[in-house]
Amino acid sequence: MTPVASLHGSPAWSPPAHRWWALVATCFGLFMVLLDVTIVNVALPTIGRDLHAGFSDLQWVINAYTLALAVFLVTVGRVGDIFGRKRMFMMGLGIFTLGSLLCALSGGISVGGLSHTGALLGARALQGIGGSFMLPLSLAIISATFAGHERATAIGIWGGVTGLATAIGPVIGGILVQDIGWQSIFLLNVPVGIVGIALSAWAITESRDERAPRSIDIFGLVTSAVCVLCLVLALIQGNDADKGWTSPYILTMFGIAALALVVFVVGELRLRNPMADPRLFAIPSFTGSAIVAFTLSAGFFGLFFFLALYLQNTLGFDALQAGLRFLALSGLIMVGAPLAGRLTNRVGPKPLLMVSTALLIVSVLLMSRISTSDFSQAAWLTLLPAYLLGGVAVGMANPPISALAVGTVDRRRAGMAAGISGLCRQVGTAVGIAFLGAILTSRYNTYIHDRLLAWKAPGLTPALRERFIAGAQRAGDFAGSAGLQGAASPYAHLPFFPGVSHIARAAFVSGTVDILRIAAVILAVGFLASALMVRRSDLQQERHDLEPVAAT
Repeated sequence: MTPVASLHGSPAWSPPAHRWWALVATCFGLFMVLLDVTIVNVALPTIGRDLHAGFSDLQWVINAYTLALAVFLVTVGRVGDIFGRKRMFMMGLGIFTLGSLLCALSGGISVGGLSHTGALLGARALQGIGGSFMLPLSLAIISATFAGHERATAIGIWGGVTGLATAIGPVIGGILVQDIGWQSIFLLNVPVGIVGIALSAWAITESRDERAPRSIDIFGLVTSAVCVLCLVLALIQGNDADKGWTSPYILTMFGIAALALVVFVVGELRLRNPMADPRLFAIPSFTGSAIVAFTLSAGFFGLFFFLALYLQNTLGFDALQAGLRFLALSGLIMVGAPLAGRLTNRVGPKPLLMVSTALLIVSVLLMSRISTSDFSQAAWLTLLPAYLLGGVAVGMANPPISALAVGTVDRRRAGMAAGISGLCRQVGTAVGIAFLGAILTSRYNTYIHDRLLAWKAPGLTPALRERFIAGAQRAGDFAGSAGLQGAASPYAHLPFFPGVSHIARAAFVSGTVDILRIAAVILAVGFLASALMVRRSDLQQERHDLEPVAAT
């Protein structure tokens, strides 16, 4: 190995010749990982029919991927710092590509009694493990490859790809499922992954933390994995009807997660080369960026799930039509992020974070103007100004968050820092969906009970009223859609049945308005964190010309 960059008086660092192609390679991997977070949603009904899977199994098609991705983020980020970011990134691409192939073939896999659905869940978990390599290491590779204003531009492009992949997933998924079949959403990753591996092998220059010992912190790996596993598992399952937030199972999961976190922090503070150094949170700007990343995911990206339900179940759009309406948001993310990357280098991350979080608050409050009485498809236009403003704001927010995550620490630990930042985003999304979902369910049930109890209609007996209340509450997110207003309902022939359906949809929209306002409060926490904690002076890579130790 020949060192091509070093520190303090060593030979001068020169940027890799193929650095922009290296950026393309990392964006390949990043796009695949984030796309698969959302692209599968629109395929779930078709997958359920083909594999004869129940609703719980379909939930785990999403959760298996999310869980595996979150559990290994911090661990793999540090492993890349130690053993080589390029090597680990390419390994992640290979694992993800193999997992994608197995997902596509799962309908024909039946090994040792394993069901087709079980094979799909295992393959999805394998995808998540591969994604946990690529998500933090893509940012760490950019930090190690670029310097100065070029780094800011590269991080801006990286941020644009992050927002685009998250928002465009339902559109691509809808087209593929509708025209080809659900297997195609996974097969698409195979040629893309192969191209990404070849491009990475050619364009990316190897980099690592030369000072770190070539050994893995097993203690940190186990305790962090247990903490994240139990936390995310509890968040995912807390809204299950057969469990609930106060069930012994969920409380035990939260308790184990809290205990594992304490053990992890105490243990890592005693190690010389920890897997994820808690001391990073002593840097105000690093902590501030982590809080903003968490609140952005919880208070904004977490809303995508509920907005998709509103567009499909309340306004009657199909999956593809709903996905296309998210393009108003995603297109501006792709435009705004590269520009924000350049501005981050020029004016610093704090002004951009404050402005972007403020705009996101306004965007979410604009969303809360959705009508509780107009359920025509034209009603979605109320969301359009919020989508446009939100797209600009997210595009502005992602680059400074990423710049702070890797720029406030020694670049040798960029993988560790990127892993922690990525974990904050993933846990933020899980917390947002779980927390806001629990509130939506509670508010919806209250609205349904009160409005149907007060509703006067000829022929509506007390017994029938109670049946409607119980039925609408059981329908939950699907109230007012086909489940209640379709011809298959045993009450569809009753003259007042359309009124019940209208009340159910209005109750869901009212509950959605409530969680949108709460999401604005969550985003306000991010605004305060950016205003009070972020300082340009914490940017080590700007204050000192610290360049990576890389090898070819």
